[in-house]
Amino acid sequence: MTRIPRPAKSAFFRLFPAPVLISTLAAAYWPLPAFGADAADGADLLQTFANYWTGAFSNERQARAERLNREPDYPEAVRLLRDMRVHRLDAPAIGDVVLFLEEIRTDQPQLAHRQRVMSLLWRESTGEIEVEQLFTSLDQAYDRPFLPPGEVAQLRREDLFPVAECNLFFRWEPENERFKGGMRPRACRYEHPQSGPVYAEFDMVLDRHRLWYRDRSIKLADGSIRGEIDGFSWLRFDRLSDEPVLANGDRISREELRRRIPLTAKMEGVWEGVFRRVDLEGEIIETLPSRITVRLLPDGEAYDYHQINLLNPDSDEEQRIESHGKWDVDRLRFFNERLEGWAKAVAADEAGQTSVFLMEFKDGSGLTVSEVVSFRPGDPDARMRATQYMRDGQVVRRTLIDEIKVSGPVPDAAPF
Repeated sequence: MTRIPRPAKSAFFRLFPAPVLISTLAAAYWPLPAFGADAADGADLLQTFANYWTGAFSNERQARAERLNREPDYPEAVRLLRDMRVHRLDAPAIGDVVLFLEEIRTDQPQLAHRQRVMSLLWRESTGEIEVEQLFTSLDQAYDRPFLPPGEVAQLRREDLFPVAECNLFFRWEPENERFKGGMRPRACRYEHPQSGPVYAEFDMVLDRHRLWYRDRSIKLADGSIRGEIDGFSWLRFDRLSDEPVLANGDRISREELRRRIPLTAKMEGVWEGVFRRVDLEGEIIETLPSRITVRLLPDGEAYDYHQINLLNPDSDEEQRIESHGKWDVDRLRFFNERLEGWAKAVAADEAGQTSVFLMEFKDGSGLTVSEVVSFRPGDPDARMRATQYMRDGQVVRRTLIDEIKVSGPVPDAAPF
């Protein structure tokens, strides 16, 4: 493979010698433990840290929540969607534990807004994990072409540019089961082409399922802010999967999906019950036995969700409706031949027993459907559904459904 040449450091990254007081500030802000952590424990923490940061992440939930709040567009509002892909590399010529990070903004999806090679080191003397930030070039810190992780893994340390003053340092917080850290205070200094000498501030929190970071730079001349992301707000990236890239265009792994939608995951399995169709006066006009099969599909499938509704099952009058669904940030979107809609748990229900389904018929009739699904408290195998059909703001009919789960999740290979 062609070796990447090493140009001279650009003016943008010409780092200033850190004054002696930096070490004093660092000690004040990052107090050292009285005793260093055991080396074996440190090796375990290093591997845990690498596992936590490896995978696919997105701030999509945070960005959608900000948009749904419909607040004024304050600079602190997090509205821009960002994805992050972090690969664990087998790159012995770079380091023992190496990660490769690319962050993508939706306003420039063809470029890696951030691109870092990171070598992780355990510092026993301070009880910290040090993250060496290594760059393939210092001439362009942001918005770079994507690099194949396999090619990055073939690089050597001499192909990369370390900026030791901008390394990150993390400590384990056992009470919160997370890592917290960032840059040393005022250590990461560089010459900005327009603003002159500045220093960067970067803070980050990392746990098993998410990470937060905030980033800004300060002018040394007067202490004013040169630039910051969303008013120095914390950006929250939720894990999409343990793998940086999933097969077949999948965005979220089933493991992570089940964790995000525990109420829908409880619905997996086969349910049997009765549909009672009710007129506007509350009189039952039709009663139908039912069997509903709900399944979250395995990774790599075209859809995330599959449901089969059978009315009058196992009879000559059996009716079959098959629906498919795909996860969309904070809700499940689904469709069948007759209608399309979405489902979402009711966040205000602290007991976690209630979800809502909103649907619309696709035939142009203007008929909409709203359904509330409730589990019986303390009994995950019993649920009740109340469905309203409306047109032009008027109720057309209602259906009441009581169901019992007769079997658990259907195996992936089982036919429907």
